[in-house]
Amino acid sequence: MPIYEYICPACNGQFQKLVHGFSDPAGLACPRCGNTEVRRAISRFATLKSEDDRIEALADPANFMGLDESDPRSIARWAKRLGKELGEDAGEDWDEMVDQMLEEELSGKKDEDDSGSTGKPDDLGWA
Repeated sequence: MPIYEYICPACNGQFQKLVHGFSDPAGLACPRCGNTEVRRAISRFATLKSEDDRIEALADPANFMGLDESDPRSIARWAKRLGKELGEDAGEDWDEMVDQMLEEELSGKKDEDDSGSTGKPDDLGWA
């Protein structure tokens, strides 16, 4: 029994309906406005990937399209996509780390508790 998503063109409402079989049920109507001329929406879906498939997908050159090595924001967007692809392997605080690095890069600040400091800024490959 699939769950289908529907869109109401009258009120722009979106709702889900558990359906027996593959055809729309009789009397289907928008729960918000009662319009019966609703249409089935294309739903998002997920697929499971093996670890090998995930690693292969990371190496796809399409992942680097639009990446501007001289723009920290572009690097941060790419890093966040990478974190999503890695899932829990990246850690729960991946996006937070990326945001912090971006903020530091844009403000020109360096982490003050870095004991291995040589007086030069770290070359992050962003500038």
